[in-house]
Amino acid sequence: MHLTITAEADITTVAVSGRFDAHGVDAYDREVIDQIDRQHPHVAVDLSDVEFMDSSALAALVRTLKATVACSGTMTVVGVSDAVRIILELTRLDAVFAVNAAARPQARTATAAGR
Repeated sequence: MHLTITAEADITTVAVSGRFDAHGVDAYDREVIDQIDRQHPHVAVDLSDVEFMDSSALAALVRTLKATVACSGTMTVVGVSDAVRIILELTRLDAVFAVNAAARPQARTATAAGR
């Protein structure tokens, strides 16, 4: 898994690529969830380059949503790949997350993190 995190104004965009699974969730939590606060409460998670996603990744997305809501923010899932869309639909998490499958956040200054 590779994370690219960009921040502009009050929104943080997290682009996840590769396999989003149990092996990368700890890095995701450190780099994304632990950084959400009242000054940075809005997060867009771009999953367009995710090849595979397991239940631990779904749990990480739920934790992201909870962290943003706790800080009066929002979380949007954008750029959903077909593989991810199917998982979100099967688990009915597409009804929980604000999902914009067609949108893809614009690249800005990038800081690479994760594996």
